[in-house]
Amino acid sequence: MSGPHLACFVVCGTLWATTAVAAQERLAQLPGHANVERVRQAVQELGSDGRVQQVTWSDDGATLTFRRQGTWLQVSLTDFSITRRDQSEDPQVLEQRGSGPHPPRAASQRVGRAQQSAWVRSPDGQWTAFHRDHNVVLEPATQSHDAEEDSAAAARQSAANGPVPDADANQAGTPETIPVTTEGSQFFRYGTACWVYGEELFQNSAMWWSPDSRRLAFYEIDERHMQDYYLTTDNVETYTALQVERYPKAGMPNPYAGLLIYDLDSRQLLRVDVGGDRQQYVYDVQFTPDGKELLFSRTNRRQDTLEVLAAGIAGGPPRLVVAETQPTWQNNKPLMQFLRDGKRFIWETERTGWKHFELRHLNGSLINRLTDVAPYPVGSLVRVGEEAGWLYYSAYSGDNPLNAQLHRVRLDGSEPERLTSGPWHHSAFHIAPNHKWFVCTYEAVDVPPTTALFTDRGEQVAVLATSDTAKGQELGLVPPELFTFKANDGTTDLQGILHKPAHFDPQRKYPLVIRVYGGPNSRGISNRYEPADPCCEYGFLIATIANRGTTDRGKAFETATYMKLGTVDIQDQVDGVRFLAQRPYVDTARVGICGHSYGGYMSVMAVLRFPDVFQVAVAGSPVTDWRNYDTIYTERYMRTPRENPDGYREGSCLTYVRNSFQGHLLVMHGLLDDNVHPANTWQLVDAFHRENLRLDLMVFPRSKHGLGSGSEALQWEYLHEHLRPEPGSVPGSSL
Repeated sequence: MSGPHLACFVVCGTLWATTAVAAQERLAQLPGHANVERVRQAVQELGSDGRVQQVTWSDDGATLTFRRQGTWLQVSLTDFSITRRDQSEDPQVLEQRGSGPHPPRAASQRVGRAQQSAWVRSPDGQWTAFHRDHNVVLEPATQSHDAEEDSAAAARQSAANGPVPDADANQAGTPETIPVTTEGSQFFRYGTACWVYGEELFQNSAMWWSPDSRRLAFYEIDERHMQDYYLTTDNVETYTALQVERYPKAGMPNPYAGLLIYDLDSRQLLRVDVGGDRQQYVYDVQFTPDGKELLFSRTNRRQDTLEVLAAGIAGGPPRLVVAETQPTWQNNKPLMQFLRDGKRFIWETERTGWKHFELRHLNGSLINRLTDVAPYPVGSLVRVGEEAGWLYYSAYSGDNPLNAQLHRVRLDGSEPERLTSGPWHHSAFHIAPNHKWFVCTYEAVDVPPTTALFTDRGEQVAVLATSDTAKGQELGLVPPELFTFKANDGTTDLQGILHKPAHFDPQRKYPLVIRVYGGPNSRGISNRYEPADPCCEYGFLIATIANRGTTDRGKAFETATYMKLGTVDIQDQVDGVRFLAQRPYVDTARVGICGHSYGGYMSVMAVLRFPDVFQVAVAGSPVTDWRNYDTIYTERYMRTPRENPDGYREGSCLTYVRNSFQGHLLVMHGLLDDNVHPANTWQLVDAFHRENLRLDLMVFPRSKHGLGSGSEALQWEYLHEHLRPEPGSVPGSSL
């Protein structure tokens, strides 16, 4: 009880009790901390150099205006001269032409993670739909709160309902109020979804207006058949409370999601035939641009099939617009962007094994394929220039799979061409309205960004911004290294980024720390400029490795971890360390790993499964057993525990807790974590207890999934303590 670290001993570990301030104070005492702060400041400055903001084009196509480091500048597209623009002028932001129809968007308040809006205003501004007392009510917007007034009320959440409006100022039952539904209850709700729909399907709204404001579609969510999960709240008060959530864990029943449409003219309620079964997922709801049909996506529970369906507003079975199927898992959020006619749309598909774009019609027909001309994935849709018949997009088409290049193709699929080149990553594209010019930024991990103006043939004609690296050179910063190694299949190239401390000395040995996330549907690393990692100044080498299972490398790369999370991805991290271990300045007896969420899971797995490679791990909010996580995410990549018992066993951290464990593990978790539940950590602690082992534990009583700055301080304090022993005390390694 006397020291700042140690609060109490438990059988299986050490419970750390500290504050963010105390952690920062102790961190400030570590050798190199002053350099960390100096480098951190320099990195912030370097990171903004070479980039521009608010790029706009004049209507006549004669000038280009942009802002660089707070200064407005203008480029003549005749002689490419750059002049300073009076900051008192407010440059007109020109709308990018040809980007498809954008019907009026219904206003709604911002919501927290995994929550849905409590109200949404009609496009014509006349009505506001509320989710209130588990039901949907309508009120004239003149009677309802202003959006700013409602924001404070919307921030308040009930455990079952999510955000709720201010009921005192908007009394249901007034003459102007229309009760759209009346049968809602705590676990049978209208106009809201649930936590898992918000977190995994990104449904931040559960009510959708038609473009003409005459119809309102909304969710009906039935959770009555599901089990409760309890979180304790008010953990620092004299008495605690309970938060109840119907949380579907892997293999357990899903909520049922139905759709209804309310017609303001007829005052009639129509139930949409969503088809399928009650365990499926229904999401991405929107009216067609003409408002005559309601579009929604439907995915089976296994998530290997996606269907986009259109339901008529007068009833009847929905019709199929487009379907996608994969032997593993199907991306459940492909791009669907309508063109101006409201009938044709750009569609994202992985049917070839690579992400590509198609042009399709709302009647269900394929008009033509646009980008599937080569075996590489497209990145993002940059612009649809309908007036000229061009589609612009990024694609990872170069020799380096991390480098995005700008491409374009005609909307009929002809004349595909790549507009950028070179060994750089290209981003921040701005296409001129006349399609004769474009602006983009190019860079690499070790090459500072440059923003330039190009012709439509890819010829650079003017530099708009460059990076000043003098500050980095003054501090002795060492450019990071992009390295490539083979996965254990002997064929797949994997990449990583290695950061070194300032004034790096290859004659000495440095401990190595792996920063990891590595989860499915995440980007592993990017070839964007990284001037330095400030935490290297504590005396570490720091590396990030892009394992299989991450995105933008094609479907085969992404699905390498299918049914076996925690195996292939961990092995790739191990092989990356072993590749770096061949260098004489890497101290293989002092290797640590740290990460949060899926990265926390990876960190625990790494130190338990490969104690000869990783001696120390710091895990924030980790999943420890996939049976504890939600259905949508977990079953997409692992199926159910009944279908894949071996995968769940081999992917569980608990499987690898053995009494021979000699490493150092710090686990940090928030008691209010409604995403990765604290039970994950308690199960790990219990497993250590049963094996009579010790781990270090830091509990955050007021934190949800994010832990705050105090956790980072604890992380580096812990890594410093266990990876920087006194000279001569370094044990051997089996690497």
